Amino acid sequence: MNATKKAVFAFACLASLALSGCEQQAGTGHGDAQAQAQAQAQAGYATGKVVDTQGRPIAGAKILLDNSVFYNSYIHGSTGEDGTYRIKAQPGAWMAQASFKKNYNGQTYNLELHPDKSDSFDDEGAVRNFTWKLEGRTPLNEYGYYGGLIQLDTDLGFHEDLEKIELTLTPIGPLIDGSQGKILHLRLEDHYWKQAGLIEDVPIGRYKVTAVLKNDEGSRALRIQDRDTRGDFQPGLQLDFKPESGTRTRNSAAIILGD
Repeated sequence: MNATKKAVFAFACLASLALSGCEQQAGTGHGDAQAQAQAQAQAGYATGKVVDTQGRPIAGAKILLDNSVFYNSYIHGSTGEDGTYRIKAQPGAWMAQASFKKNYNGQTYNLELHPDKSDSFDDEGAVRNFTWKLEGRTPLNEYGYYGGLIQLDTDLGFHEDLEKIELTLTPIGPLIDGSQGKILHLRLEDHYWKQAGLIEDVPIGRYKVTAVLKNDEGSRALRIQDRDTRGDFQPGLQLDFKPESGTRTRNSAAIILGD
């Protein structure tokens, strides 16, 4: 083999070794990532982190381990300043839930948090992280959602078709998480207003509500009343969601439409 052929052969060998080394390194990195993800679970403990809508840690969030076999069997814990928690898991099958309290416009709301996994686990340990969501369906209850509920009624003598009504919700100040809300134009059977008397999963905030009837004769503004306070009918109403309580199953508001 002459000098030129030897040089080409040596270069090919080095290239082959380098490629093999890169492949091995890439494979090792993937394996390390998998092992690291598996190693996050601590034997005998439920661990995880809770963050808000911006990814910032939530301190003082309540963590509940609910036994999926035995009724009314719970283990309680909470998150530290860094948003993490570590709870000793007893033998059995457990489901992790999380919530936290948030003060907003003079009221205190208890807010359910969204889990990254909703399957059960045992005392071998598991990682369950939670995120605050302003809206969206909950994984453990097909009828549950993170936003607020608006109950809608019509005044006596008002017989217009709800399909001809458009509600507009204009945010007054920031939403409950501090973010800038958006104006919502709601019609029956849209994303939020799926049932005649129920507008569901609206991001919790303070809104100005207005209503317009649109029919063959044109458009005309409607008046709105707060159903809970029974104040005067107004062309525009400030709407605040009332926190969930012993008699109220969800953060909600209630309005009445009339001419």
